[in-house]
Amino acid sequence: MANIREIAEKAGVSIATVSRYLNGTERVSKESGSKIQREIDRVGYVPNALAKAIFTKKSEVIALMIPNIVNPFFNQLATVIEELCHEKGYTLMLCNTEDNKEKEAKYIDVLKAHRVAGIIASRPKCKEQYLNCNIPVVSFENKIGDSIVSVSSDNYDGGRIAFEHLYEKGCRKILHIKGPDTFDATEQRYAGFSDAARERDMEVDVVNFKTDFNLKMLSEDLNNLDCKIEDYDGVFVFNDIAAAVIIKYLKANNVDIPKDVKIIGFDDSFISELINVSLTTIRQPIEELGEALARILLDEIEGKEVPKDDIMIKTEIIERETTLV
Repeated sequence: MANIREIAEKAGVSIATVSRYLNGTERVSKESGSKIQREIDRVGYVPNALAKAIFTKKSEVIALMIPNIVNPFFNQLATVIEELCHEKGYTLMLCNTEDNKEKEAKYIDVLKAHRVAGIIASRPKCKEQYLNCNIPVVSFENKIGDSIVSVSSDNYDGGRIAFEHLYEKGCRKILHIKGPDTFDATEQRYAGFSDAARERDMEVDVVNFKTDFNLKMLSEDLNNLDCKIEDYDGVFVFNDIAAAVIIKYLKANNVDIPKDVKIIGFDDSFISELINVSLTTIRQPIEELGEALARILLDEIEGKEVPKDDIMIKTEIIERETTLV
């Protein structure tokens, strides 16, 4: 594979001239530039992006940390962010942390070594490392620190909306299937849901799932419950994937949805419209969230002013067949 020295020899210019041309740090004459580009095209030379980032102190790579690549919500969020970064001339590097703190920490070390321009950290666990990495960072959902802007949906209000919808549909024996305790978002959904119930002088039962995306583990969580879901007339599930598992279970046990049990999910990922019966869910505005995350990070990278306060975006209910009667 050709290197910069060979390009310089064939083009009849110095190595320094080729370096300046590739890095765009200083002007190179039109004649020399044409010779260099001709040789680059001839041999298919690809510049070393890491070396360029070190030399120019500017990278064109943005990293997106996501908890998993299975959850359709994060698939859709990543798509929005990638499109916006591409429009601005940046390449998106996807890092699948699987909600594993050690794996996330290793990713941060790799990203620092590769001089990435910035990081979007979804559901971050390694807060100290982000605070000390000297790279622009914006977080999604879990708060990192006062110096890093966080973007999230209004999960608390989403929980309140879910309860009120079930209540208005006549549900009086209600179950909340809550997500893992380590997720700020699911804790806020639970808080909003339970607060709304107390304001109606009602108690709701709550059970915990240990995962939010692993179908095998979700099924295990379901099988280990101390209660029977079919004994309730309303169920609020912390995300759409888990809600789909609940629907599958109820249909297998010949439970009529929504006549016997009404179900609400959270996210409004594409899965909510595809499952049978289609899922009523609390919509997180994925386009708006992705745009806010990308815009804030890109502005920080480019030295522009960024918000000092965290960004919280409204949620809303999307009614479909699981509560439509």
